[in-house]
Amino acid sequence: MVAQVESERAAQAARRQVPKKIAPGAAPKKAVAKPGLGTPHGGGAASRLFAPGASRAMLRNADFVAALRQATTMDLVQIERHGVPAQLLSFLADRLGVPLSEVLRITRAPRSTTLRKLSEGGRLHGTAGQAALGVTRLLAKAREMVDESTHPDAAGFDVSRWLGEWIGKAQPALGGRKPEELLDTPTGLDAVMRVLGAIQSGVSV
Repeated sequence: MVAQVESERAAQAARRQVPKKIAPGAAPKKAVAKPGLGTPHGGGAASRLFAPGASRAMLRNADFVAALRQATTMDLVQIERHGVPAQLLSFLADRLGVPLSEVLRITRAPRSTTLRKLSEGGRLHGTAGQAALGVTRLLAKAREMVDESTHPDAAGFDVSRWLGEWIGKAQPALGGRKPEELLDTPTGLDAVMRVLGAIQSGVSV
């Protein structure tokens, strides 16, 4: 009973952080099919895009969020094992509407090493790679929130920029911490995803 009360309080706190354009009461659209286990080695768009052999031309024009939304469980396993393209950081900076230096700070990526990997087409592993993938997964979740909404403002709502601001704001549901502070670990990312889920369950764009 105590856990249920605390969960409801967390959800209510999360909803208070949502901008006015994200209004309650809009009936959700038909749910998008969720990815399954897929084939043992993936093979979808996400697998090709995040794979070590992806060309630099492909990465420059890639929509990492769209690819990740189509990822199977096995795709995600391979991505986590092999790291992510450094180009993903430039993509995140563009989508979130922030300087690259801000993305480096959020992901805790070492500046000189990461800039070198960006110029060489290298890959990110460890904390930086995990955090970059985490932000991409949050963008995919936020995009899903918009796509499943029937609110009249949904089509023109810039959810990527909203998320860029939201992850930098202290959230009561996270004990007063900012979402960006928790993205470097799987447990922290799960906690942030649950807060977004609470927003989606009670409020639609």
